[in-house]
Amino acid sequence: MRPRLSLPSSGRADDAAALNYRRALGLLYEQRLAADAVREFSRTVEAEPTCIRCRTGLGLARIVAGSYMSARRDLEEAAAAAGPAASAPCPEPWIALGVLATWRHDTKQALGYFLKALEMMPGDALALQEAGRALILQQEWEAADQYLEKALAAGASPDARLLRVRVLLELGDTPEAESEMQTFLAGRPAKEMPAPVRLLYARLQDRLQLQAYGAVRSFVDQPLTELVRIIPELAGVEPGAREDELAPLLDRAGQTVEGFFRHLPNTISREDIRQEILRRDGKVLNTLEEQFLYLLVLRPQELPANLRELRTTDIETGTPAVLKKGFMRTSGFAITSLHFHPLYRSCARFRLLGRQRLDGRPTAVIAFAQRPETSKIFGRFDVDGKSVPVLIQGLAWVDTSNYQILRMRTDLLRSPPRSRLKRETTEIQFGEVRFKDFPTAMWLPREVTVTVEWKGKVFRNWHRYSDFKVFKVDTLDKRKEAARPAPGPKNPV
Repeated sequence: MRPRLSLPSSGRADDAAALNYRRALGLLYEQRLAADAVREFSRTVEAEPTCIRCRTGLGLARIVAGSYMSARRDLEEAAAAAGPAASAPCPEPWIALGVLATWRHDTKQALGYFLKALEMMPGDALALQEAGRALILQQEWEAADQYLEKALAAGASPDARLLRVRVLLELGDTPEAESEMQTFLAGRPAKEMPAPVRLLYARLQDRLQLQAYGAVRSFVDQPLTELVRIIPELAGVEPGAREDELAPLLDRAGQTVEGFFRHLPNTISREDIRQEILRRDGKVLNTLEEQFLYLLVLRPQELPANLRELRTTDIETGTPAVLKKGFMRTSGFAITSLHFHPLYRSCARFRLLGRQRLDGRPTAVIAFAQRPETSKIFGRFDVDGKSVPVLIQGLAWVDTSNYQILRMRTDLLRSPPRSRLKRETTEIQFGEVRFKDFPTAMWLPREVTVTVEWKGKVFRNWHRYSDFKVFKVDTLDKRKEAARPAPGPKNPV
Protein backbone atom coordinates (compact mmCIF):
# COMPACT_ATOMS: atom_id res chain seq x y z
CA MET A 1 0.00 0.00 0.00
CA ARG A 2 1.23 3.51 -0.85
CA PRO A 3 -0.90 6.28 0.71
CA ARG A 4 -0.92 9.66 -0.97
CA LEU A 5 2.03 11.46 0.68
CA SER A 6 2.77 15.12 0.00
CA LEU A 7 5.22 17.75 1.23
CA PRO A 8 4.85 18.95 4.85
CA SER A 9 2.17 21.54 5.26
CA SER A 10 4.48 23.96 7.03
CA GLY A 11 7.68 25.52 5.79
CA ARG A 12 8.80 26.44 2.27
CA ALA A 13 9.31 23.88 -0.47
CA ASP A 14 13.04 24.49 -0.37
CA ASP A 15 13.62 24.38 3.41
CA ALA A 16 15.65 21.59 5.03
CA ALA A 17 12.64 19.66 6.34
CA ALA A 18 10.96 19.65 2.92
CA LEU A 19 14.15 18.52 1.20
CA ASN A 20 14.64 15.68 3.71
CA TYR A 21 11.03 14.65 3.20
CA ARG A 22 11.34 14.50 -0.58
CA ARG A 23 14.62 12.62 -0.27
CA ALA A 24 12.97 10.10 2.09
CA LEU A 25 10.10 9.52 -0.35
CA GLY A 26 12.57 8.83 -3.14
CA LEU A 27 14.54 6.40 -1.00
CA LEU A 28 11.38 4.53 0.00
CA TYR A 29 9.45 4.40 -3.28
CA GLU A 30 11.96 4.86 -6.10
CA GLN A 31 15.17 3.36 -4.73
CA ARG A 32 13.54 0.83 -2.37
CA LEU A 33 16.06 1.61 0.39
CA ALA A 34 13.87 1.30 3.47
CA ALA A 35 16.61 1.66 6.11
CA ASP A 36 17.90 4.86 4.48
CA ALA A 37 14.31 6.14 4.19
CA VAL A 38 13.80 5.55 7.94
CA ARG A 39 16.83 7.75 8.68
CA GLU A 40 15.63 10.55 6.38
CA PHE A 41 12.07 10.47 7.70
CA SER A 42 13.44 10.51 11.27
CA ARG A 43 15.37 13.72 10.49
CA THR A 44 12.21 15.23 9.03
CA VAL A 45 10.13 14.30 12.10
CA GLU A 46 12.79 15.84 14.38
CA ALA A 47 12.70 19.04 12.35
CA GLU A 48 8.88 19.10 12.02
CA PRO A 49 7.39 17.23 15.05
CA THR A 50 3.84 18.34 14.16
CA CYS A 51 3.96 17.07 10.56
CA ILE A 52 1.43 14.23 10.40
CA ARG A 53 2.48 12.98 6.95
CA CYS A 54 6.14 12.98 7.96
CA ARG A 55 5.43 10.67 10.88
CA THR A 56 3.14 8.55 8.69
CA GLY A 57 5.97 8.23 6.16
CA LEU A 58 8.31 7.16 8.97
CA GLY A 59 5.81 4.46 10.02
CA LEU A 60 5.51 3.19 6.45
CA ALA A 61 9.28 3.10 6.03
CA ARG A 62 9.57 1.09 9.26
CA ILE A 63 6.97 -1.39 7.93
CA VAL A 64 9.02 -1.95 4.77
CA ALA A 65 12.14 -2.30 6.92
CA GLY A 66 10.39 -4.95 9.05
CA SER A 67 10.11 -2.94 12.29
CA TYR A 68 6.39 -3.49 12.83
CA MET A 69 6.15 -2.50 16.50
CA SER A 70 7.97 0.79 15.94
CA ALA A 71 5.91 1.39 12.81
CA ARG A 72 2.69 0.92 14.73
CA ARG A 73 3.83 3.37 17.41
CA ASP A 74 4.69 6.02 14.80
CA LEU A 75 1.38 5.54 12.99
CA GLU A 76 -0.62 5.73 16.24
CA GLU A 77 1.13 9.02 17.08
CA ALA A 78 0.36 10.32 13.60
CA ALA A 79 -3.27 9.22 13.91
CA ALA A 80 -3.63 10.93 17.28
CA ALA A 81 -2.30 14.15 15.75
CA ALA A 82 -4.70 13.79 12.82
CA GLY A 83 -7.76 14.25 15.05
CA PRO A 84 -10.43 16.95 14.88
CA ALA A 85 -7.95 19.64 15.94
CA ALA A 86 -5.75 19.06 12.88
CA SER A 87 -5.60 21.92 10.40
CA ALA A 88 -6.43 19.66 7.45
CA PRO A 89 -7.96 16.16 7.23
CA CYS A 90 -5.29 13.48 6.99
CA PRO A 91 -6.68 9.92 6.73
CA GLU A 92 -3.34 8.31 5.79
CA PRO A 93 -2.22 7.19 9.27
CA TRP A 94 -5.59 5.55 9.95
CA ILE A 95 -5.44 3.74 6.60
CA ALA A 96 -1.90 2.55 7.30
CA LEU A 97 -2.93 1.30 10.74
CA GLY A 98 -5.85 -0.51 9.15
CA VAL A 99 -3.62 -2.28 6.64
CA LEU A 100 -1.24 -3.26 9.43
CA ALA A 101 -4.17 -4.71 11.41
CA THR A 102 -5.32 -6.60 8.30
CA TRP A 103 -1.88 -8.19 8.02
CA ARG A 104 -2.28 -9.30 11.65
CA HIS A 105 -5.67 -10.86 10.70
CA ASP A 106 -7.45 -8.50 13.10
CA THR A 107 -10.11 -7.51 10.60
CA LYS A 108 -12.48 -5.93 13.12
CA GLN A 109 -9.82 -3.52 14.33
CA ALA A 110 -8.76 -2.89 10.73
CA LEU A 111 -12.31 -1.95 9.74
CA GLY A 112 -12.48 0.43 12.69
CA TYR A 113 -9.33 2.21 11.47
CA PHE A 114 -10.69 2.51 7.92
CA LEU A 115 -13.97 3.94 9.22
CA LYS A 116 -11.96 6.51 11.21
CA ALA A 117 -10.26 7.54 7.98
CA LEU A 118 -13.65 7.85 6.28
CA GLU A 119 -14.93 10.07 9.08
CA MET A 120 -12.22 12.55 8.10
CA MET A 121 -12.59 12.11 4.36
CA PRO A 122 -15.81 10.25 3.41
CA GLY A 123 -14.90 9.98 -0.26
CA ASP A 124 -11.38 8.61 0.23
CA ALA A 125 -11.00 5.90 -2.44
CA LEU A 126 -8.25 3.96 -0.67
CA ALA A 127 -10.08 3.90 2.68
CA LEU A 128 -13.26 2.73 0.95
CA GLN A 129 -11.36 0.01 -0.91
CA GLU A 130 -9.59 -1.30 2.20
CA ALA A 131 -12.81 -1.21 4.23
CA GLY A 132 -14.31 -3.40 1.51
CA ARG A 133 -11.37 -5.78 1.77
CA ALA A 134 -11.75 -6.04 5.56
CA LEU A 135 -15.46 -6.81 5.15
CA ILE A 136 -14.61 -9.55 2.63
CA LEU A 137 -12.36 -11.17 5.22
CA GLN A 138 -15.33 -11.06 7.61
CA GLN A 139 -17.54 -12.54 4.85
CA GLU A 140 -19.86 -9.54 5.04
CA TRP A 141 -20.49 -9.63 1.31
CA GLU A 142 -23.28 -7.08 0.87
CA ALA A 143 -21.54 -4.44 3.00
CA ALA A 144 -18.26 -5.11 1.18
CA ASP A 145 -19.99 -4.55 -2.17
CA GLN A 146 -21.34 -1.19 -1.02
CA TYR A 147 -17.89 0.07 0.00
CA LEU A 148 -16.17 -1.26 -3.12
CA GLU A 149 -18.78 0.29 -5.39
CA LYS A 150 -18.17 3.66 -3.71
CA ALA A 151 -14.41 3.14 -3.94
CA LEU A 152 -14.58 2.57 -7.70
CA ALA A 153 -16.77 5.64 -8.12
CA ALA A 154 -14.15 7.62 -6.19
CA GLY A 155 -11.33 6.44 -8.48
CA ALA A 156 -9.90 3.46 -6.57
CA SER A 157 -7.16 1.26 -7.99
CA PRO A 158 -7.90 -1.74 -10.26
CA ASP A 159 -7.49 -3.94 -7.16
CA ALA A 160 -10.88 -2.69 -5.99
CA ARG A 161 -12.48 -4.00 -9.18
CA LEU A 162 -10.99 -7.46 -8.63
CA LEU A 163 -12.19 -7.42 -5.03
CA ARG A 164 -15.67 -6.59 -6.25
CA VAL A 165 -15.60 -9.47 -8.75
CA ARG A 166 -14.99 -11.83 -5.84
CA VAL A 167 -17.82 -10.26 -3.81
CA LEU A 168 -20.27 -10.41 -6.71
CA LEU A 169 -19.52 -14.10 -7.22
CA GLU A 170 -20.30 -14.72 -3.55
CA LEU A 171 -23.56 -12.78 -3.92
CA GLY A 172 -24.51 -14.77 -7.01
CA ASP A 173 -24.49 -11.76 -9.37
CA THR A 174 -22.52 -13.41 -12.17
CA PRO A 175 -23.42 -10.95 -14.98
CA GLU A 176 -22.15 -7.97 -12.96
CA ALA A 177 -19.01 -9.93 -11.97
CA GLU A 178 -18.36 -10.66 -15.64
CA SER A 179 -18.80 -6.96 -16.49
CA GLU A 180 -16.33 -5.91 -13.79
CA MET A 181 -13.78 -8.51 -14.91
CA GLN A 182 -13.97 -7.40 -18.53
CA THR A 183 -13.52 -3.77 -17.44
CA PHE A 184 -10.44 -4.80 -15.45
CA LEU A 185 -8.94 -6.81 -18.32
CA ALA A 186 -9.63 -4.02 -20.86
CA GLY A 187 -9.03 -6.41 -23.74
CA ARG A 188 -5.92 -8.04 -22.24
CA PRO A 189 -5.82 -11.87 -22.36
CA ALA A 190 -6.56 -13.39 -18.95
CA LYS A 191 -3.81 -15.98 -19.47
CA GLU A 192 -1.21 -13.19 -19.36
CA MET A 193 -2.39 -11.89 -15.98
CA PRO A 194 -0.76 -12.75 -12.60
CA ALA A 195 -1.78 -16.04 -10.98
CA PRO A 196 -4.40 -14.55 -8.55
CA VAL A 197 -6.18 -12.86 -11.46
CA ARG A 198 -6.12 -16.06 -13.54
CA LEU A 199 -7.59 -18.04 -10.63
CA LEU A 200 -10.40 -15.51 -10.15
CA TYR A 201 -11.04 -15.49 -13.90
CA ALA A 202 -11.25 -19.31 -13.93
CA ARG A 203 -13.71 -19.21 -11.03
CA LEU A 204 -15.83 -16.72 -12.97
CA GLN A 205 -15.80 -18.96 -16.05
CA ASP A 206 -16.99 -21.86 -13.91
CA ARG A 207 -19.83 -19.72 -12.63
CA LEU A 208 -20.80 -18.71 -16.18
CA GLN A 209 -20.98 -22.38 -17.14
CA LEU A 210 -23.17 -23.12 -14.13
CA GLN A 211 -25.54 -20.35 -15.16
CA ALA A 212 -26.62 -22.58 -18.02
CA TYR A 213 -28.33 -24.87 -15.50
CA GLY A 214 -31.26 -22.47 -15.28
CA ALA A 215 -34.28 -23.61 -13.27
CA VAL A 216 -33.85 -27.27 -12.28
CA ARG A 217 -36.41 -29.55 -10.65
CA SER A 218 -34.41 -31.44 -8.02
CA PHE A 219 -34.92 -34.02 -5.27
CA VAL A 220 -35.94 -31.11 -3.04
CA ASP A 221 -38.92 -30.36 -5.29
CA GLN A 222 -40.14 -33.84 -6.26
CA PRO A 223 -42.91 -35.65 -4.33
CA LEU A 224 -41.72 -38.49 -2.11
CA THR A 225 -43.71 -41.03 -4.16
CA GLU A 226 -41.81 -40.01 -7.28
CA LEU A 227 -38.47 -40.17 -5.43
CA VAL A 228 -39.23 -43.68 -4.20
CA ARG A 229 -39.79 -44.75 -7.79
CA ILE A 230 -36.42 -43.26 -8.84
CA ILE A 231 -34.51 -44.29 -5.71
CA PRO A 232 -35.79 -47.61 -4.30
CA GLU A 233 -33.70 -47.19 -1.12
CA LEU A 234 -36.31 -44.64 0.00
CA ALA A 235 -38.98 -47.31 0.25
CA GLY A 236 -40.04 -47.42 3.90
CA VAL A 237 -39.45 -43.73 4.62
CA GLU A 238 -42.11 -42.50 7.01
CA PRO A 239 -43.38 -39.14 5.71
CA GLY A 240 -45.14 -36.50 7.73
CA ALA A 241 -42.13 -34.50 8.95
CA ARG A 242 -42.96 -30.94 9.98
CA GLU A 243 -41.26 -28.02 8.29
CA ASP A 244 -39.98 -26.63 11.62
CA GLU A 245 -38.02 -29.85 12.27
CA LEU A 246 -35.56 -29.23 9.43
CA ALA A 247 -33.59 -26.24 10.76
CA PRO A 248 -32.65 -27.87 14.12
CA LEU A 249 -31.61 -31.04 12.29
CA LEU A 250 -29.40 -29.08 9.90
CA ASP A 251 -27.88 -27.14 12.79
CA ARG A 252 -26.91 -30.28 14.70
CA ALA A 253 -25.72 -32.19 11.63
CA GLY A 254 -23.73 -29.11 10.61
CA GLN A 255 -22.01 -28.99 14.00
CA THR A 256 -21.05 -32.65 13.62
CA VAL A 257 -19.63 -32.06 10.13
CA GLU A 258 -17.73 -29.00 11.35
CA GLY A 259 -16.21 -31.07 14.15
CA PHE A 260 -15.16 -33.75 11.67
CA PHE A 261 -13.18 -31.33 9.50
CA ARG A 262 -11.68 -29.65 12.57
CA HIS A 263 -10.52 -32.81 14.36
CA LEU A 264 -9.76 -35.37 11.65
CA PRO A 265 -6.08 -36.42 11.74
CA ASN A 266 -4.10 -37.22 8.60
CA THR A 267 -5.03 -40.80 7.76
CA ILE A 268 -3.82 -43.67 5.64
CA SER A 269 -5.91 -46.71 4.75
CA ARG A 270 -6.10 -49.56 2.30
CA GLU A 271 -8.32 -48.92 -0.72
CA ASP A 272 -9.59 -51.78 -2.89
CA ILE A 273 -11.15 -50.69 -6.16
CA ARG A 274 -13.04 -52.75 -8.71
CA GLN A 275 -13.70 -50.88 -11.95
CA GLU A 276 -16.10 -52.03 -14.64
CA ILE A 277 -17.00 -50.77 -18.09
CA LEU A 278 -20.52 -51.75 -19.12
CA ARG A 279 -22.79 -51.37 -22.08
CA ARG A 280 -26.13 -49.68 -21.60
CA ASP A 281 -27.81 -53.07 -21.37
CA GLY A 282 -25.66 -53.88 -18.32
CA LYS A 283 -23.27 -56.32 -20.01
CA VAL A 284 -19.73 -56.01 -18.59
CA LEU A 285 -17.15 -55.22 -21.30
CA ASN A 286 -14.03 -54.98 -19.14
CA THR A 287 -12.97 -55.08 -15.49
CA LEU A 288 -9.96 -53.99 -13.47
CA GLU A 289 -9.13 -54.58 -9.81
CA GLU A 290 -6.57 -52.41 -8.06
CA GLN A 291 -5.31 -51.84 -4.54
CA PHE A 292 -3.81 -48.62 -3.22
CA LEU A 293 -2.69 -46.85 -0.11
CA TYR A 294 -5.19 -44.03 0.33
CA LEU A 295 -4.14 -40.86 2.18
CA LEU A 296 -6.27 -38.02 3.49
CA VAL A 297 -4.00 -35.07 4.29
CA LEU A 298 -5.22 -31.91 5.99
CA ARG A 299 -4.40 -28.35 5.01
CA PRO A 300 -5.18 -26.45 8.25
CA GLN A 301 -4.89 -23.05 6.58
CA GLU A 302 -7.78 -23.93 4.25
CA LEU A 303 -10.38 -25.14 6.73
CA PRO A 304 -13.03 -26.42 6.24
CA ALA A 305 -12.47 -27.53 2.63
CA ASN A 306 -9.14 -28.82 3.78
CA LEU A 307 -8.65 -32.42 2.67
CA ARG A 308 -6.15 -33.44 0.00
CA GLU A 309 -6.62 -36.94 -1.35
CA LEU A 310 -3.72 -39.09 -2.55
CA ARG A 311 -3.61 -42.63 -3.90
CA THR A 312 -0.25 -44.34 -4.11
CA THR A 313 1.27 -47.77 -4.40
CA ASP A 314 4.59 -46.67 -2.90
CA ILE A 315 4.45 -45.02 0.51
CA GLU A 316 8.22 -44.56 0.47
CA THR A 317 7.97 -41.95 -2.28
CA GLY A 318 4.28 -41.05 -2.21
CA THR A 319 4.18 -41.27 -6.02
CA PRO A 320 0.56 -40.83 -7.19
CA ALA A 321 -1.11 -43.82 -8.77
CA VAL A 322 -1.49 -43.80 -12.57
CA LEU A 323 -4.90 -44.52 -14.09
CA LYS A 324 -4.95 -47.34 -16.63
CA LYS A 325 -6.26 -46.30 -20.04
CA GLY A 326 -9.94 -46.84 -20.73
CA PHE A 327 -11.12 -46.70 -17.12
CA MET A 328 -12.47 -43.79 -15.09
CA ARG A 329 -10.96 -42.75 -11.75
CA THR A 330 -13.41 -41.49 -9.11
CA SER A 331 -12.56 -39.71 -5.85
CA GLY A 332 -13.46 -36.99 -3.33
CA PHE A 333 -15.85 -38.97 -1.14
CA ALA A 334 -14.54 -37.81 2.26
CA ILE A 335 -15.57 -34.20 1.62
CA THR A 336 -19.10 -34.89 0.37
CA SER A 337 -20.57 -33.95 3.74
CA LEU A 338 -19.26 -30.37 3.30
CA HIS A 339 -22.67 -29.47 1.86
CA PHE A 340 -23.98 -29.64 5.45
CA HIS A 341 -21.15 -27.54 6.93
CA PRO A 342 -22.44 -24.23 8.39
CA LEU A 343 -20.22 -22.23 6.02
CA TYR A 344 -21.75 -23.85 2.94
CA ARG A 345 -25.33 -24.55 3.97
CA SER A 346 -26.64 -21.40 2.30
CA CYS A 347 -25.31 -22.73 -1.01
CA ALA A 348 -27.92 -25.49 -1.17
CA ARG A 349 -31.63 -26.06 -0.62
CA PHE A 350 -32.76 -28.72 1.85
CA ARG A 351 -35.93 -30.68 2.56
CA LEU A 352 -36.75 -33.20 5.27
CA LEU A 353 -38.35 -36.18 3.52
CA GLY A 354 -39.15 -38.19 6.64
CA ARG A 355 -37.78 -40.85 9.01
CA GLN A 356 -36.28 -44.23 8.23
CA ARG A 357 -34.39 -46.93 10.14
CA LEU A 358 -30.99 -47.71 8.66
CA ASP A 359 -29.20 -50.81 9.98
CA GLY A 360 -31.31 -50.51 13.11
CA ARG A 361 -30.51 -46.83 13.64
CA PRO A 362 -33.16 -44.08 13.59
CA THR A 363 -32.39 -41.59 10.83
CA ALA A 364 -33.80 -38.45 9.31
CA VAL A 365 -33.68 -38.49 5.51
CA ILE A 366 -32.77 -35.09 4.07
CA ALA A 367 -32.80 -34.16 0.39
CA PHE A 368 -30.53 -31.37 -0.81
CA ALA A 369 -29.68 -29.61 -4.06
CA GLN A 370 -26.93 -27.10 -4.77
CA ARG A 371 -27.87 -23.59 -5.85
CA PRO A 372 -26.22 -22.83 -9.24
CA GLU A 373 -26.21 -19.09 -8.55
CA THR A 374 -24.35 -19.14 -5.21
CA SER A 375 -22.62 -22.50 -4.78
CA LYS A 376 -19.06 -22.17 -3.44
CA ILE A 377 -18.06 -25.80 -3.83
CA PHE A 378 -18.59 -28.10 -6.77
CA GLY A 379 -17.13 -31.23 -8.26
CA ARG A 380 -15.29 -31.45 -11.54
CA PHE A 381 -15.48 -33.85 -14.45
CA ASP A 382 -12.05 -34.10 -16.07
CA VAL A 383 -11.65 -35.83 -19.41
CA ASP A 384 -9.59 -35.38 -22.59
CA GLY A 385 -7.64 -32.51 -21.03
CA LYS A 386 -10.81 -30.54 -20.27
CA SER A 387 -12.52 -29.87 -16.96
CA VAL A 388 -16.14 -28.86 -16.37
CA PRO A 389 -17.76 -27.90 -13.05
CA VAL A 390 -20.46 -30.21 -11.78
CA LEU A 391 -23.29 -29.44 -9.34
CA ILE A 392 -25.13 -32.15 -7.46
CA GLN A 393 -28.33 -33.01 -5.66
CA GLY A 394 -28.58 -35.78 -3.14
CA LEU A 395 -29.85 -37.50 -0.03
CA ALA A 396 -28.37 -37.86 3.43
CA TRP A 397 -29.38 -40.26 6.17
CA VAL A 398 -28.64 -38.51 9.49
CA ASP A 399 -28.57 -40.53 12.73
CA THR A 400 -30.99 -38.69 15.04
CA SER A 401 -29.20 -39.97 18.16
CA ASN A 402 -25.78 -38.40 17.43
CA TYR A 403 -26.38 -36.46 14.17
CA GLN A 404 -23.70 -38.33 12.24
CA ILE A 405 -24.29 -38.76 8.52
CA LEU A 406 -24.46 -42.54 8.02
CA ARG A 407 -25.12 -42.62 4.31
CA MET A 408 -25.17 -40.26 1.34
CA ARG A 409 -26.26 -40.52 -2.25
CA THR A 410 -25.47 -37.82 -4.80
CA ASP A 411 -26.59 -37.37 -8.40
CA LEU A 412 -26.04 -34.74 -11.04
CA LEU A 413 -28.21 -31.70 -10.57
CA ARG A 414 -28.20 -31.56 -14.34
CA SER A 415 -25.98 -32.87 -17.11
CA PRO A 416 -23.28 -30.20 -17.66
CA PRO A 417 -23.58 -28.57 -21.12
CA ARG A 418 -21.29 -29.96 -23.83
CA SER A 419 -19.89 -32.65 -21.54
CA ARG A 420 -21.82 -35.74 -22.76
CA LEU A 421 -21.99 -36.70 -19.08
CA LYS A 422 -25.48 -38.11 -18.57
CA ARG A 423 -25.25 -39.63 -15.10
CA GLU A 424 -22.97 -39.60 -12.09
CA THR A 425 -24.40 -41.38 -9.05
CA THR A 426 -22.31 -41.80 -5.90
CA GLU A 427 -23.46 -43.92 -2.97
CA ILE A 428 -21.40 -43.63 0.22
CA GLN A 429 -21.65 -45.76 3.34
CA PHE A 430 -19.89 -44.15 6.31
CA GLY A 431 -18.46 -46.16 9.18
CA GLU A 432 -17.09 -45.33 12.61
CA VAL A 433 -13.28 -45.37 12.79
CA ARG A 434 -11.31 -45.17 16.03
CA PHE A 435 -7.62 -44.40 16.03
CA LYS A 436 -5.19 -45.51 18.71
CA ASP A 437 -4.32 -42.72 21.18
CA PHE A 438 -6.95 -40.48 19.53
CA PRO A 439 -9.97 -39.68 21.71
CA THR A 440 -12.58 -38.82 19.07
CA ALA A 441 -14.22 -41.40 16.82
CA MET A 442 -14.38 -40.40 13.15
CA TRP A 443 -16.96 -41.37 10.56
CA LEU A 444 -15.22 -42.02 7.25
CA PRO A 445 -16.31 -43.57 3.93
CA ARG A 446 -16.09 -47.38 4.21
CA GLU A 447 -17.89 -48.45 1.02
CA VAL A 448 -18.55 -46.34 -2.07
CA THR A 449 -20.17 -47.15 -5.40
CA VAL A 450 -19.95 -44.71 -8.31
CA THR A 451 -21.90 -45.12 -11.55
CA VAL A 452 -21.05 -42.81 -14.46
CA GLU A 453 -22.70 -42.69 -17.89
CA TRP A 454 -20.62 -40.88 -20.47
CA LYS A 455 -20.50 -41.09 -24.26
CA GLY A 456 -22.83 -44.05 -24.32
CA LYS A 457 -20.76 -46.15 -21.92
CA VAL A 458 -21.39 -46.92 -18.28
CA PHE A 459 -18.51 -46.96 -15.79
CA ARG A 460 -19.06 -48.48 -12.35
CA ASN A 461 -16.46 -48.31 -9.57
CA TRP A 462 -16.59 -50.03 -6.20
CA HIS A 463 -14.34 -48.62 -3.46
CA ARG A 464 -13.67 -50.41 -0.16
CA TYR A 465 -11.62 -48.82 2.65
CA SER A 466 -10.03 -50.66 5.57
CA ASP A 467 -7.08 -50.70 8.00
CA PHE A 468 -7.24 -46.98 8.87
CA LYS A 469 -4.22 -45.49 10.65
CA VAL A 470 -3.05 -42.01 11.65
CA PHE A 471 -0.34 -40.83 9.28
CA LYS A 472 2.34 -38.17 9.80
CA VAL A 473 2.80 -35.98 6.75
CA ASP A 474 6.38 -35.08 7.68
CA THR A 475 7.20 -38.78 7.46
CA LEU A 476 6.13 -38.81 3.82
CA ASP A 477 8.08 -35.61 3.13
CA LYS A 478 11.24 -37.15 4.62
CA ARG A 479 10.77 -40.30 2.54
CA LYS A 480 10.30 -38.24 -0.62
CA GLU A 481 13.46 -36.30 0.18
CA ALA A 482 15.44 -39.49 0.83
CA ALA A 483 14.22 -40.98 -2.47
CA ARG A 484 15.49 -38.06 -4.53
CA PRO A 485 18.76 -38.69 -6.38
CA ALA A 486 21.85 -36.89 -5.15
CA PRO A 487 22.62 -33.66 -7.04
CA GLY A 488 25.14 -33.99 -9.83
CA PRO A 489 25.60 -33.63 -13.57
CA LYS A 490 22.71 -34.91 -15.67
CA ASN A 491 24.99 -36.46 -18.27
CA PRO A 492 28.18 -37.54 -16.51
CA VAL A 493 31.08 -38.47 -18.79
